[in-house]
Amino acid sequence: MCESSEEPRWSTWLIFNCTNYQEHDEESEIGMAIITNRLRAPQVMATMEDRVCSLCGAPFENIGEESALTPYLAHDIERFKSCGYAVLKDDEVTG
Repeated sequence: MCESSEEPRWSTWLIFNCTNYQEHDEESEIGMAIITNRLRAPQVMATMEDRVCSLCGAPFENIGEESALTPYLAHDIERFKSCGYAVLKDDEVTG
């Protein structure tokens, strides 16, 4: 039996906060939760280094990452949204 060494497409959440989110309106998002994998994570990180918040123009900072378990993606999406994050796929960020 041959096992694939390819990493699952959606295995990691990268979490970024706007460095100025405390000044956003209460209803506004505080950052982005981006789903990706370890192979594409460096590209997402590099893209986010150049991105600025569309609300205030401040840069983003990476505040961490979490494992994404496929059966729980819907739960993760709702959890991140309820915490004030825009939820995106990596190709939505890197174009």
